[in-house]
Amino acid sequence: MPELPELEALRRALGPRLEGQLITAAEVNPKQAHLLRYPHEEFQREVPLRHVRSMWRRGKHLGWDLEDAGSHEMSHLVVNPMLGGRFQLVPRDVRPPVTWIFALRLENGEELRYFDFRAMGRIYFTRDLDEVPGWGELGPEADTVEQMGLDTFRKRLRRYRDEVKDLLRNQAFLAGIGNAYSDEIAWEARLLPLRRRATLKPEDEEALYRAIPTVLENAIAAIVANPDYDESKQNRTFMKVHGKGGGTCPRCGHRISQLGSNREPLNFCRGCQF
Repeated sequence: MPELPELEALRRALGPRLEGQLITAAEVNPKQAHLLRYPHEEFQREVPLRHVRSMWRRGKHLGWDLEDAGSHEMSHLVVNPMLGGRFQLVPRDVRPPVTWIFALRLENGEELRYFDFRAMGRIYFTRDLDEVPGWGELGPEADTVEQMGLDTFRKRLRRYRDEVKDLLRNQAFLAGIGNAYSDEIAWEARLLPLRRRATLKPEDEEALYRAIPTVLENAIAAIVANPDYDESKQNRTFMKVHGKGGGTCPRCGHRISQLGSNREPLNFCRGCQF
């Protein structure tokens, strides 16, 4: 599942190439039209002749502000890619993936495509972002933790009773973290992901506060720096524990544990997480 680092890297990579472009045509795969929470015939008719004014990210959503070339009315295209959603920006003559959901043709000859090999993503076209389910319940962006300060973070943290992993994945607590980066953050903070929030000591809370921006910033940097970066693929080889069940902890050398399925594993080190 793309999380904050992957989507932020996408925004940085694709935003400059998309912003200012005029959409000349829109097409929806009729076999997957149910993923679009808007009548697909209207989408294909209404999206063309709009300029891409900005590309942004909110939590685990990617969004585009689209301005009508005639009326200057602003609408928003929002995608929550869930487990299998991916994007590509390619020349229009490149054959689309079998799992393509929609394509936006641009005046420069490229197409922005969204495809989804699990068909679980959600796509919204709306004038009002509050119409996106759960939008109003999203918490602060996870990459703004340092800006809120340790005291505010502690107060926010203490509202919840969840286990550390579930708390990090709670989009009302912080927006943008999912299964993968919750493992990485818990490892960075040396906290067992199954510990209850109430068991955290002040020094544990501070460790968590420090770990969140460290992990997210390092991940974004690793993704952007990859010379083989491809916006349509997901490469997490830089991760320390997530997806590394049975491997060796890079910090203490202990065997990395895994709970759950390979599809959505929980990974941690019993040797240095407490």
